[in-house]
Amino acid sequence: MMPGARPIGDDDIQAFIDGRLPPDRQLEVEAFLASEPALSSRTKQFQADAQALRAAAQLRSPEPIPASLRLGEVRRRRAAQNLSRHGRLAAGLGIFALGTALGMALPRQAAEPSTARPQMTDAVVAFRAFAGPAGDAIEVPAAQTAMLKRMISDHLRQDVAIPDLSGLGLAFRGGRLLASDEGPGGMFVYDEPAGGQIALYVKTLASPRKAALASRQDGEVAAYFWFTGELGYAVLGSSSSPFVKRAAEHLSAAP
Repeated sequence: MMPGARPIGDDDIQAFIDGRLPPDRQLEVEAFLASEPALSSRTKQFQADAQALRAAAQLRSPEPIPASLRLGEVRRRRAAQNLSRHGRLAAGLGIFALGTALGMALPRQAAEPSTARPQMTDAVVAFRAFAGPAGDAIEVPAAQTAMLKRMISDHLRQDVAIPDLSGLGLAFRGGRLLASDEGPGGMFVYDEPAGGQIALYVKTLASPRKAALASRQDGEVAAYFWFTGELGYAVLGSSSSPFVKRAAEHLSAAP
């Protein structure tokens, strides 16, 4: 850090990712990241993800992050954890960087066909950011299922059910509100018997459409998705997990 500069905080890293820093502060943050290779690598990774989502959604300017996705809110939920200052930055970076892209208040606009971007890229990015052992997927726990259903339904302006997948051996953990590249969204997370996780991602569609179950693989993440008219769904998890396809087939076949 440059002599006389004030300490670099989480808000500085957030603004650096968003490209909102004044030139002088930009140089200070760059110098700080140069001294923290691991944090610098994470920052570059999530900068690229955020830029890809903004381009996919054809956004002209970034919007404020919803309060529920701000790092301060995440910190309060993790107050019991004894993390170092740099540890908090690294652990929270995936949350607030992707929250910037995923948590924008997006206008509902007509979707334009694109061959450059695979379908449900937003779902894959959200799964990587919020699910898994290092994520922070749970905003409302399973013990408050009724409240979560009400929140998601209000958020999407649709009656959204929270599926019971216990018959497939999956235990519901909880979920959270999100925003997608087309409008409001949300995610429900389930634990696998062996300790892995799968997620059901749901979003409103800017342009109503229907499509049968399809799939794609993005690195280690498998995604099975379908569209029902007003809503789009995706079941995501490890590409090595048999539960992802089973859950997707079960849910997509439901009336």
